[in-house]
Amino acid sequence: MPQKKKKQLIGRRKKGDALLTHVVKLTGLPTEVLTKELKEILERKNINLNNLNLEQLRTAAASYVREIMTSLLDRCHLRKNDSLH
Repeated sequence: MPQKKKKQLIGRRKKGDALLTHVVKLTGLPTEVLTKELKEILERKNINLNNLNLEQLRTAAASYVREIMTSLLDRCHLRKNDSLH
């Protein structure tokens, strides 16, 4: 790979990583866990971190919140059902 293209790729990756890191820090949530979860969601959605933009990150964050809420609601529902029996 030519040096110029390699630098451009690294620059884009840094921008995507920087955006992700900045937004994760703003949440106040544990950074390692949230970063890992969001990267997994981005990968599932075929979103390349090198080209990450704010709208794509919003989509991933919304998916993360939905997954967490669904999991919590499922657990609460299961506990309620267990207490009824």
